[in-house]
Amino acid sequence: MTALNRALWIALGLAGLVAVGIGAYGAHATGFDRVANDRFTNALLYHLIHLSGIAAALLLNGRKASSLAMASACLFLLGMLLFSGSLYASAFSGGATPTALAPYGGISIMLGWLTLGVAGARSVEGT
Repeated sequence: MTALNRALWIALGLAGLVAVGIGAYGAHATGFDRVANDRFTNALLYHLIHLSGIAAALLLNGRKASSLAMASACLFLLGMLLFSGSLYASAFSGGATPTALAPYGGISIMLGWLTLGVAGARSVEGT
């Protein structure tokens, strides 16, 4: 579990770095049309928001070892890759890349939040 924990912390840092870098690039260096800009903005929003979910899961796991917390972090990471990745690809390709993986990413993110909630509830003393 320690190797996975360490890998997820590194993935969190890298995902944060990518979010800020790609956000700056998208805001300043691209000529997106309206549809591409909407997709890019949604991808970046979900990317940034769910970094906090990964961090919460890892902090919870550090407080009280939890396979559910680790599963939650993995679900958030997978969801970010599928959802945001699909929308980023579509935005940067001018719509040539389909967004077919986005719904699977959304489902993964939803399951990540549910799993994190259960892990948190189980970590409360006296349960």
